[in-house]
Amino acid sequence: MTSPSPSPSTPPPAPVQPRAHQGLRTAACAGALLLCAHLPALAQSDIEQAGAAMAKLISALADQGVLSRDKAQVLLKDMATPATPASPTANGAAANAKPAPGAAVRVGYVPQFVRDELKRELRDDLSKQAAREGWAGPGAVPAWTRGVVIDGDLRVRYQGDLFADGNAPAVSVAETNRNRAVTLANTSEDRNRFRVRARIGVTATLDDNWSVGARLTTGSATDPLSSNQTLGTYGNRFTVAFDRAFVRWRPFEQFNAVAGRFGNPWFGTDLVWANDLSFDGLALQWTPKVGSFGSAFVTAAAMPVQEVELSTADKWLFGLQAGAEAPQLFGNVAGKIGLGYYSYRNTVGITSAPAGSTRNEFTAPAFAQKGNTYYNISADPNRPLLGLASDFSLINLTGSLTLPLGDKRLVLSGDVVRNMGFDRADVSRRTGQNVDAQTLGWQLRMALGHAEVARLGQWQVFAGYKRLERDAVPDAFTDGDFRLGGTDAKGYFLGGSMGLGKNTSVGLRWLSSDAISGPPLAVDVVQVDLNVRY
Repeated sequence: MTSPSPSPSTPPPAPVQPRAHQGLRTAACAGALLLCAHLPALAQSDIEQAGAAMAKLISALADQGVLSRDKAQVLLKDMATPATPASPTANGAAANAKPAPGAAVRVGYVPQFVRDELKRELRDDLSKQAAREGWAGPGAVPAWTRGVVIDGDLRVRYQGDLFADGNAPAVSVAETNRNRAVTLANTSEDRNRFRVRARIGVTATLDDNWSVGARLTTGSATDPLSSNQTLGTYGNRFTVAFDRAFVRWRPFEQFNAVAGRFGNPWFGTDLVWANDLSFDGLALQWTPKVGSFGSAFVTAAAMPVQEVELSTADKWLFGLQAGAEAPQLFGNVAGKIGLGYYSYRNTVGITSAPAGSTRNEFTAPAFAQKGNTYYNISADPNRPLLGLASDFSLINLTGSLTLPLGDKRLVLSGDVVRNMGFDRADVSRRTGQNVDAQTLGWQLRMALGHAEVARLGQWQVFAGYKRLERDAVPDAFTDGDFRLGGTDAKGYFLGGSMGLGKNTSVGLRWLSSDAISGPPLAVDVVQVDLNVRY
């Protein structure tokens, strides 16, 4: 039940104040009245400021019970009433005339306890406002959060896969190994998809030497190359997983070591490594200065590809890359070059024997696209299992030149790779056919525009040509968009992007490709992207 309100005609009794505070509050009232008495001696702007402060103080004293509401209303009313002009003095000058320049102006004294009370009230008001509006005051944010950086991006994509007439049927290596039955890939039916990629990462700097990071992303748990989630699954939720989780040690500026799952440590292009690919293992990088020329870099890494529980023949990737970077190679042209050697261990498929054995089935790749030379390693002809026929030891040379053009730039880049691990006799023996060496890959690319499309009106366009022979690189780790992934592909690509706002852009890519030596398979891929970074 609601309590009855007191009668309007009977004011509520003032709260009883402790005797220890009555003298102080009486002095406060006296100081307030003294300040009112001195108001006429102040300049007009000072009078207005003092009046506002005085009104606030009177209201506060009434709230605390020092003054009754009636008395407070009287004082406020008196303050609002204009003062009666003084009569002229004997010499005819007005009493309220402005002082002459340089003349002394008498300013009323404001007692210290009145000023302290005003400061306390102002501080209390600001604290209440900060609580309402969520301000972060000193000490309100924990110290550990100051070294934490959160970033991410969201991409919405339309993708059209356009297959040429006359394409030959093709076996899907991944689906055949998954189903243990020959499964054909789509090579004839055009496909139109909307896709989403969402990523969010956290990096925490612990001190000058240590940092950690992790990233969540959409995508498939069986495809390490793509973070895309295709829409149109009856409203089913996205698959989300960690694609990075690492610790980094930087004992001094020119050296760092990273362990766990991390981004691509190599200088290169998507000719060898897909853009969304992350790496497991340990990588060390040294970047010494080279006088006024620029800097060098050396990167060494040991990366597990597949750990096998019941065998010591785990699959590994070992890599070493060295290079140099010059901000002024000649004139204003900057240059960068890197030479790498990447060796895969225990990735060749081994046939299981005798019949019915599954001992060596782990040598089949856990993920594959298309293009490499494969052969059936299963001991059971009714349950095919495809394994790689060639070893892979890659020599890779990558270079770029950057020419500034005002606030824009022209970038020319080239990439060439050769597989030194291909042995024609071994591959032919494993497959039972005479297999020629198709082990070279190269790419040229040109980009013009702003270095980064991060604001409204910024733009960039690019074009290039790629040729990647059948066994030049493992098809599992190269670009997944050109000819819908894999090797044995040649063709051109072009596109561009335009800034729509802060960290927001729209992009267009067209990739046109065909087979080099395998069965006919020509695919055009068009991608329209809306990208947002934060």
